[in-house]
Amino acid sequence: MKSTILSVVGFVLVLVGLAMFLPLLFAVFYGESREIVVFVMSMTITALTGFLIYRYNSPDKDLSIKEGILIGAIGWLVVPIFGSLPYMLSGVFTNVFDAYFEAVSGFTTTGATVLADIEIVPRSILLWRSFTQWLGGMGILLAFVALINRTGIGSTRLLKAETAGPIVYKIVPRMSQYAKYVWIVYISLTALALLALSLTGLNFFDSLNHTFTCISTGGFSTMNQGLSAFNNHWVEFVVFLFIVIGGGNFLLYYVVISSKKPLMLFKDEEYRTYLVVLLASFLLILPFLHYFDSPLDAIRYGSFQVASLKTGTGHFSYDYDQWGSLAKTFLFVLMFFGGCQYSTTGGIKMVRMLIAGKFMVGEITRQFHPNIVNTIKVNHEQIQPNVVNNVVGFFLLLCNLFFHYCHIIGRIWL
Repeated sequence: MKSTILSVVGFVLVLVGLAMFLPLLFAVFYGESREIVVFVMSMTITALTGFLIYRYNSPDKDLSIKEGILIGAIGWLVVPIFGSLPYMLSGVFTNVFDAYFEAVSGFTTTGATVLADIEIVPRSILLWRSFTQWLGGMGILLAFVALINRTGIGSTRLLKAETAGPIVYKIVPRMSQYAKYVWIVYISLTALALLALSLTGLNFFDSLNHTFTCISTGGFSTMNQGLSAFNNHWVEFVVFLFIVIGGGNFLLYYVVISSKKPLMLFKDEEYRTYLVVLLASFLLILPFLHYFDSPLDAIRYGSFQVASLKTGTGHFSYDYDQWGSLAKTFLFVLMFFGGCQYSTTGGIKMVRMLIAGKFMVGEITRQFHPNIVNTIKVNHEQIQPNVVNNVVGFFLLLCNLFFHYCHIIGRIWL
């Protein structure tokens, strides 16, 4: 067990080290001599450490669910340590905890930052910062799954540990094939987003950074004022579009593309619910934005913030802190929803919302009709009772942790 976990973590560190080659190229292009040294050192330390760990630990033929979850947990703790090296070595952060926080925020696509002035940071460091969100958006372990044809590791269990959803669909014989196809879709959509943003008038550097952070629903920007600094409605539209796409099910995208049946996208119950909740949320918040001089401005800024916060992206095109408390509370609640499973978003995920909602309706109905059998289905397929129990347990755990955390913060604040 220990050998398997270390071998996977080591392999992932090699991938992270190799990924630092991209910001290294930008450091060379922009003549950032100090950052060239920083990324060469960071690459060497990360890739070499990962290689040595992987080299001297051989994976087992099988992998349990517990081991898969443990690999995911350890991976998300260890990877940011090495991901924070460029921040520390370049002097962007002098505090190791700040550097680690920024790296964790990047790889988990949280989007929170402790940078006081983003615009003075070297461009290669900003690119690495955005690139960490792109890597974390689809999941670094998913990249590992795509490359483990010969390792013999239980990739389905690793996939379950990495993808934030209650159901694992196995639509191809090998999970490594699935992971490859999903990454192909992810990279293709990234290329489309980059092209679209380049056509809006942004320079290549800003286009690439915001491409990384919109398709991954991450939210990092190269500007202190976020997207509002550009004041470009076409930029906002493109970012909005790819945020919505990033909140969708990438496995579903693969099925739609491979079958060449685009209408299948809207036949999926979770995806339909995701779009309906987005639209309903926008219509609900619109009355609170009456102080805008133009209704078009209310639509422009309101729809963008709803999509951005519902998917947990965090990009902003307007200072919504000026909006009323009811509007801000509504946006805060939306952050819990997230997008679809197998998406780049955080949050609870719409499929869990569907299952939990159907479970509650069924339990209420059973109070009036005790003999009724509450069968929960998603996309006309019955959800197994253990999955339903897991979803209900997930909600209870989330609520308990949230209110416990609020209690602690409240005591500190008071």
